[in-house]
Amino acid sequence: MESARGNGGRKPILKRLSARIDKYDYKLDLNNMTLTLKLHSDYEVRLRLIASRERVEKFRGWSNYELVVKYEDGEFWVSIYFKRIVKSLNPRTVMAIDLNFDNVTLTVFTLDGKLIRLKKLNTPHRKILTHRIWVERIQKRYPKS
Repeated sequence: MESARGNGGRKPILKRLSARIDKYDYKLDLNNMTLTLKLHSDYEVRLRLIASRERVEKFRGWSNYELVVKYEDGEFWVSIYFKRIVKSLNPRTVMAIDLNFDNVTLTVFTLDGKLIRLKKLNTPHRKILTHRIWVERIQKRYPKS
């Protein structure tokens, strides 16, 4: 929302129409692919999820905690936020990756700093960058009509 001061004293201008909704104000049913939103005065709206079943299955064991409803270009969009608690592991090694123009260097260390493995992979990044520069120069000189 733009402030009245920022637009010369006129009324505020609403730029985005969206709302964050807490998990207590909606019910998500992944089995039936529906989302039920609770509105004022005990009204409810049931929406059908259009995401693919495969995508939804990825989040089956996760918990949802919030969603955002957005109105844009005459359409409503709903984004559902999921979270999952992961068990932390005790790392035994650390990997460093160094990306250069001519190579990628992978290094593996123990936690006390001992080198375990060093691998250098030659890459054509410099050649790719040079070709990209030439393509951009040609495109500037001869723009598409």
